[in-house]
Amino acid sequence: MKSNIKLIITVFFIIWFINDSNAHSAKSNFDLDDNGLYDDHERNLLLDFLGNKYPELNANYDTNNDGKVTVLEQTTGRLPLSLRIPKRAIDSTTKVPWALNLFPEWLMSAYFQEDTEIGNVINHPSRGTIVANATQTNSPLQPLKTTKKNGIEFTENSGQYLIMPGQRDARWNYRWMLFTFRIDANTGNNAETILLDINHGEGSNKSSPKVWYNKTNGLSIQYVGLNKNGLDKRIMTTKNDVVADGKTWNVIVAGIRYGQMFASVNGTLISSEAVQPDRFSGEWISNTSSYIGDKDIGNMAWAYDSLVFGLTEPSEAMVQKMTGWAAYRLSTNKALFSNGISSIDLPNKHPYKNIRPVMDAEDFPYRYIHNEKEWTAWGSSIDTSEVRINGGGERVATDDFERVFYDDFRNNRVKASFSGESDLWSAPGFNPAVGASAQLMPPSETFNVYPHDEDEKKQSLLLRKQNERWKASAFYSVNDLGHGYTWTGPKIFRIRSMLPKIDKNDLPGGLFPAFWSYNPDFLFWRTANRIEVDWFEFDGKNGAWLNGLSSHYHYAHVPNIFAKDDSSYKSYKAYWGELTEQKSKIEGGLEFWDGQYHTWEFVIDNDMTYINVTITDEAGNDKWVEIGRVPTAPTYLERLDLQLDYALRSYDGNPTSDQESFTIDSIEVLQKTSEIMQVPKSFTSRPIITGEKTIGDTITCHANLQDITDIRYYWFADGYPLTYTATNTYDITSEESGKEIRCMVKAVGALNMPEAWTKKIAIAE
Repeated sequence: MKSNIKLIITVFFIIWFINDSNAHSAKSNFDLDDNGLYDDHERNLLLDFLGNKYPELNANYDTNNDGKVTVLEQTTGRLPLSLRIPKRAIDSTTKVPWALNLFPEWLMSAYFQEDTEIGNVINHPSRGTIVANATQTNSPLQPLKTTKKNGIEFTENSGQYLIMPGQRDARWNYRWMLFTFRIDANTGNNAETILLDINHGEGSNKSSPKVWYNKTNGLSIQYVGLNKNGLDKRIMTTKNDVVADGKTWNVIVAGIRYGQMFASVNGTLISSEAVQPDRFSGEWISNTSSYIGDKDIGNMAWAYDSLVFGLTEPSEAMVQKMTGWAAYRLSTNKALFSNGISSIDLPNKHPYKNIRPVMDAEDFPYRYIHNEKEWTAWGSSIDTSEVRINGGGERVATDDFERVFYDDFRNNRVKASFSGESDLWSAPGFNPAVGASAQLMPPSETFNVYPHDEDEKKQSLLLRKQNERWKASAFYSVNDLGHGYTWTGPKIFRIRSMLPKIDKNDLPGGLFPAFWSYNPDFLFWRTANRIEVDWFEFDGKNGAWLNGLSSHYHYAHVPNIFAKDDSSYKSYKAYWGELTEQKSKIEGGLEFWDGQYHTWEFVIDNDMTYINVTITDEAGNDKWVEIGRVPTAPTYLERLDLQLDYALRSYDGNPTSDQESFTIDSIEVLQKTSEIMQVPKSFTSRPIITGEKTIGDTITCHANLQDITDIRYYWFADGYPLTYTATNTYDITSEESGKEIRCMVKAVGALNMPEAWTKKIAIAE
């Protein structure tokens, strides 16, 4: 009897627990139709829930009281939701079901089968920031939607396809792709069928991505870049990881992550046919179209459910999450599809094999959040007398900083920014407007504006005239995709450079050399505003006038509802004026076109930023003096690259052959030792270097990372950047004899791509 009572109590408790768990789950499951997307009604429920749980999110989103919240209503007058959700929500026991459009600013162009009507598909409208509808006006070539749930179907041997406008900036706007499809390999007269072709054509950044299925080889995915040997085709193919029975859905998540192609097919990472080069980039494109489907009659029968192109370079965990989302959406348990069509079967070790993804830390990568009030207060507080309070005096000590980067231009390292060959300086960069009235030119053997003096170990930037048109020069520490050398937090930027000696009365007013920085984040987040800091800008109108620390917060490159209108943001300049002795208190003053080398130093500390420069003392030696100081703006501490250019602001007096050179002797970057010694999340300890430390031997950098496989290794010798690569070994050459080598590891597959440094190791002479 007692055992029966005990059994009854146990059963009652189990039933109560299940009901309570289901009730709790229902409270937080706002995707009522379980299709993996939040519609406007569901978004309203989600925002009500978040507002009740986190008061800072509470707002009147439903402005027209229709019980729904559109993306526009959710966003208007506010930062995107992903930037407003408090950190405590990430660790909450209440899990918010994850949807691909939970944070809609991530989607650039997205096509879901729900957005088409049953019948011939004349137009598949795209969601997202970039409207690029997929259309077909020719009735026989229109794919079909036969039922509400089975996707967009392409009949065998039909040549059916949809066409989309070409996407000139696809290399930035379409950083990743998610594609869910099914295909029947037992149909079609042709051996191969093209499923997707973005920016169709031959050339770099064309047919990128391209997806096709071959009855013999299986599924292939392609991206095309450029390197010194021609086109850089990255192709990944798999036969075993895709199901081609016409009934089973497959999911691809693919893209380029820090110069390496990645592709996950049904939850399994696949590899390229050949070893990938270390870096990837490609040229501008024009006059292209994109296609879903194959024009060639003879195609296999196939269908797609979702095609999504999104922002930024997703972490390895986010790739798994998007795959898990697709598996959930396509699951037969959710009754989303019919007629025997089934979902993919993820590998047993996949984290989302049996569960739906939820909102977690991967949804909240670090992003700069601009505070307009603080920005305005900082800019308005700049006072000329305080800026110049120590003008001409000794510079502040920087003992807590150490060198992390030093190029003395011993080698010619300026390469095309649109080519994968660049592993240090990339020219002319991703912004064609930098040259102003002159056209920016890439490195060239026939018309070179980047001469390198091998004997003197000097690098120059030139203005040159060609066919009555001035040509300009610029190089960046990152390539066109934003991959390369960048620095975050407190830092020191130094440049030792010279402009030719020109009498101030003979200066052409249009001359415009500059040393400056972007935060390349806007290349990854195209809906974000852009940070710019101009360390120095000189112009020919006044050879002693310094434009120093011009600080900007620019528009987003892609017009969108998620970035605030930058018209409310002013640009500010920390230092402006002549560096005459009277005004700057610098002994003898300073003219920039004086034919002498000066080292400029910009010390960005947590609280204060300093401008320093070297002048020549009575003994002919360099002497450091301070020019000015200003409280550090928050943008200065963000991740910044380095950029140099020699532009022509206007045709206010044409330069002559002896006025066109901006010569650089060295560039150096320092960071705080305390920052370098840190061990960021994802690293179990600081990386270490092993191996014999003699010329001709190979050393290995052990990353000491947990659960991260996509890694870059940056090698330095006494700060000189040797290379960065996807492999963790370096062959010591005679150039490193007697020097100290260390490696910086960048965990590009981890959230926020954290960096960690090894200790220095001495190489035997």
